[in-house]
Amino acid sequence: MNDSGKALRTGFTTGACAAAATKASLSMLLSGLRVHEAVIRLPGGQCAGFSVTESRRSGISATACVKKDGGDDPDVTSGLSICSEVSLRPDLQDGTVLFLHGEGVGTVTLAGLGIPLGEPAINPVPRTMITGVVRTLLDRYGVSGGASVRISVPGGAALAEKTMNARLGVLGGISIIGTSGIVVPYSGQAYLDSIRRALQVAAENGCRELAISAGARSENALRSVFPGLPEQAFIHYGNRIGKTLEMIGDIGGFERVVVGVMLAKCTKLAQGELDLSSRSVGLDREFIAGLAAKTGYPESTGERIMERELVRSVVELIPFRAQEPFYRELAEACRSTCASVIPSIGLTFVLISQEHGCIVCPD
Repeated sequence: MNDSGKALRTGFTTGACAAAATKASLSMLLSGLRVHEAVIRLPGGQCAGFSVTESRRSGISATACVKKDGGDDPDVTSGLSICSEVSLRPDLQDGTVLFLHGEGVGTVTLAGLGIPLGEPAINPVPRTMITGVVRTLLDRYGVSGGASVRISVPGGAALAEKTMNARLGVLGGISIIGTSGIVVPYSGQAYLDSIRRALQVAAENGCRELAISAGARSENALRSVFPGLPEQAFIHYGNRIGKTLEMIGDIGGFERVVVGVMLAKCTKLAQGELDLSSRSVGLDREFIAGLAAKTGYPESTGERIMERELVRSVVELIPFRAQEPFYRELAEACRSTCASVIPSIGLTFVLISQEHGCIVCPD
């Protein structure tokens, strides 16, 4: 629901759009008739219809496009055209689909994405959807051989420059993604999927130590402290630190995780909160004042903390430096929370102040 109580509209992933465009192209190629709508079955079993915005046929090839609709989710790919050019390939084994490079879709250059190196960045689930569409239609029309599929996204290369694709080894365009085919508004599933892909790339490319942080600013702070870590070792968790740690444990193979947290967020983590978004947990002045009292600061410090509106203003009362017991205790509380998720992996904790730098707290 939005603020007015109206139900939010779901949308479709780029993978679902690519499968629909492929069905429209191949249907037109096999039937000789122009297709205005393509209905596909999503991975969950439900059917979805897509309007075809553009189509053309030329000899043994046909191209169709659908417009990406992310629903009410703030999806950066919404409005883009997802196009599929399909060509019949009698030289291929029956039902085989050959994926070709298309405009705006990246090329995979690093292991870990479940896609052969050098191929277009069409993720495994969309590949399965597209292959299923092709095989069903070829069988229905009694056509032997296979087909080549070229997915293109005009404008995808420019959009990719604003993403983390290059770090994942996807160069020159966006990825065609999606596990369910459906975009649920504000669910954050696409972001979590991107974290998992980044972790898989890190694991497959030999990273045994990770440095996780909320975003670009905190990553830059970690890079200044750990300059020897490779680019793939730096992972953004946004506010979903708990889910990120779970995925680190699930994927396995990592020996140490450097956890960087901005001072404004670390008090939430110290209290056991694994979702650091402001809507999930508020500022707890009593907790911060209690921590100051526990670590030997005078009562007057706690009273002044109770008057503060922002966590980061605590540095005006307790200098932000490693020898201050308050920050060491704060880091230990954060470490305890994280260790409850990944108890067998070493943790180095880094508290980050935008104005005052970093406090590194090894285990």
